[in-house]
Amino acid sequence: MESKENTEYISKLKKKLGENLTIVAHHYQPQSIVSLAELVGDSYKLAVDCSNLTSEFIVFCGVKFMAEGAKILAKDYQKVILPDLTAGCPLADKINEKTAFDVYKKITEKSENKIVPVVYINSSLDMKIFCGKHEGSTCTSSNASKIIKYYMDRSISVFFSPDYNLGINTANYLKINPYDIIKIGSETFMEKGHDLNKAQLFLWNGFCYVHKEFTTSDIDHLRKKFNDIKIIVHPECDEEVVNLSDFSGSTQKIYDMIKNSPSNSKWGVGTEATFVLRIADEFPDKTIFPLRNSFCYDMNKITLNKLSNSIKSIIDYQSGENELKFEIKIPEQDKIYAKKALEQMIKITGS
Repeated sequence: MESKENTEYISKLKKKLGENLTIVAHHYQPQSIVSLAELVGDSYKLAVDCSNLTSEFIVFCGVKFMAEGAKILAKDYQKVILPDLTAGCPLADKINEKTAFDVYKKITEKSENKIVPVVYINSSLDMKIFCGKHEGSTCTSSNASKIIKYYMDRSISVFFSPDYNLGINTANYLKINPYDIIKIGSETFMEKGHDLNKAQLFLWNGFCYVHKEFTTSDIDHLRKKFNDIKIIVHPECDEEVVNLSDFSGSTQKIYDMIKNSPSNSKWGVGTEATFVLRIADEFPDKTIFPLRNSFCYDMNKITLNKLSNSIKSIIDYQSGENELKFEIKIPEQDKIYAKKALEQMIKITGS
């Protein structure tokens, strides 16, 4: 089915379902899907926005951990649909609950300090469960500094996972002494030469392949080409890339800063290329370049055809023809712990 035909078909299905359906789309989705969504934002904004919805069916155009976040915060009667259940996140796969527990056990046994886990929202369900079980909190790229500072102000050390770059860039922002930071790798390997009892932050050595692509040479290239260009990058980028940029922040911050910038301003953007190319079209009065074309392949698994199939499945389910397909299901006991970690984040940030 052609894109135009697919869009028209989805619009007809939406009318049938009316207020029973809400389509949400992450910023990394293409314009063809964003144009059909009632809510658009980054993972945190969408999780919070979804928690305030009343529609029975929420179709989430993003990746699995995002849809799971919406399900965790959803009301009991609500069903969350992911058009492609294989749309995962390699960053989230960098650590699992068993490994995290082994690391946590090892560092808590060797340290005199109280340590809590803080898990980036871009993580698997089992990591959010782990976090909830151990009095921790989830965080986002926009509030990581606030969450980590909350614990440190109470003399509590933090075991942060899975993204090392977000952790180290946040530590730099908070001006944490590098000697008080310990990097932890696979098989619970820890950097040597550090005093565990002085460590404030333990950082898991995971990464997002999309944001690891960007280099300082990419920035230098754009600055040589345009002397008045502003560089803004996501804090999942390498430390030296963030340090060389004019600004860093969450996807939503990137969107808002560019949206509110003066006409004719020039921007080099270090984040997922589908998003950068989309906002370049959305704000034609500005010049917007990706630092380089780095795409999230899992995000691109969500297509108009898959979106239409998932909505058609809802209509078939309502008529009793089929079981509901593409649904995100979370056992109640798991939901309790994962929700605890998410609610702790909301409590700390006050939003």
